[in-house]
This record gives sequence, structure tokens and C-alpha cells, in this order.
Amino acid sequence: MSLLDYFHPLSALKRQRENFKIKDSLISSLVEPTSAPLPEFNALCSEQSYVVLDIETTGFDPVEDEILSMGWVVIKNQQIDLANSQHVYIKHFDKVKPESAVINHITPQMLANGVSLHEAMSYFFTHLSDKVLVAHGSVIEAEFINYYAKKYWQLPTLPLLWLDTLCLEKHFATAIDHYSDVDLTLAGTRKRYGLPEYNSHNALVDALGAAELLLAQQKRLSRGSRDSFARLYRLSQRK
Repeated sequence: MSLLDYFHPLSALKRQRENFKIKDSLISSLVEPTSAPLPEFNALCSEQSYVVLDIETTGFDPVEDEILSMGWVVIKNQQIDLANSQHVYIKHFDKVKPESAVINHITPQMLANGVSLHEAMSYFFTHLSDKVLVAHGSVIEAEFINYYAKKYWQLPTLPLLWLDTLCLEKHFATAIDHYSDVDLTLAGTRKRYGLPEYNSHNALVDALGAAELLLAQQKRLSRGSRDSFARLYRLSQRK
């Protein structure tokens, strides 16, 4: 391994996974997503499968706020598999805040028939397997998932393979020297790629929107060539 490869984010994540051990059989759903082999440096973007996630919450603080819904879609063979998309509401009877309801339109009535947070998380982890986990602005999703693992399972930061479409767009914007003037929201970014406008702040709709954006960003990055996943992953990491 070259020195550059050693310091590549994929190598750093591999080392993190080697030091991450799950001993409790009750959380077996996390074993494969945190221990599966990572893509090789010469692996292509088109060879990877992706799970694109969005969550709706009562706020931005995982300690004080709650997850209200989770939505995700799968990308396989460079195609979005809507048949395996999922949208779950979390059963919270008294956690909806008026200020968050105005944004995501989630009401207590919608949550009444939801599932427990434990059921939702376990179900989600079983869909990860050896897939790449994607989100637009993944810091929010990552913080809530990591806090859940710490609070209920006493686990450190999970070594999940995250790819962030917002960070990718920051890279593109910086490359053409007008980063400060660019709207990096999911809706604003999709508009620049000519993607259709969706109603935002629904977990499944936003997950679908981020999935379409990722495919458009990959096409922009490769410009018709067969680009490596290692390059895509490096560009998507927060600086």
C-alpha cells in the first residue's frame, strides 16, 4: 500500500472497522454493515450498491430531539430500485413539536400507527449489508444513528460507509470558484442538474431525491468514463 493509499478515507475506515467489535448478540443486525469488506481502490462506482437515507426529526440535536420518520431507497446497477424503498414512522405520541410539524407536516396521528425506534433501526440495518450509505448532509443522519447506538447499545461511533452528496456538491462548487454563491440544499442542488422539483421534508421523497442526485453527480464526475468509487468517496468526505 502506498503512503497516499494509507491516508485515504477508505483505509482510515478499514482500520476503524478492524478495531470495532460487537459482542452483544441482540444487535446482530449491525455486524455485517460494520464488518463487510470495503470496496477496493480500483472498484468502480457502477459496481457498488447504495442505500440512500433521509430522516425527519423534531430538531437537529440527537440528545434533545427525536427521529419521527425514516425513508430509504436502494440503487443497484446504477438504477433506483423503488420496489425495495421503505418509509417508516416512529411511534411517538408526545414528541411532535409545532415548529417541526410546520416543516415536515408530521402529526401525532401519523405516528400513532408507527413502529418503535428499535424496530425501525434494526429493520434499517438489515438493509445495509455491504451497501454504501448515502445522505444529503449526512452529518444529521450520522449523528442521530450514532447517538442511538451509544444510548441503547453503548457503542462508539459506528464505522459505516457514508457518502455525502452535499459534500460532493461543495467540491464541484469550489472547483468552479463560486462556492459561496451556490445553494447547497437538496432542492437547490437538484435544480442545477435539471432534476424535477419534489415536495421536500418527506423522508422517502427526500431519499429518492438524493438518490437521483447521486446518479447525476456520478455522471458529472466521470464525464462518460468509468470512475473509481475511491475517488467519489474521497470527494464526499467533510473537510
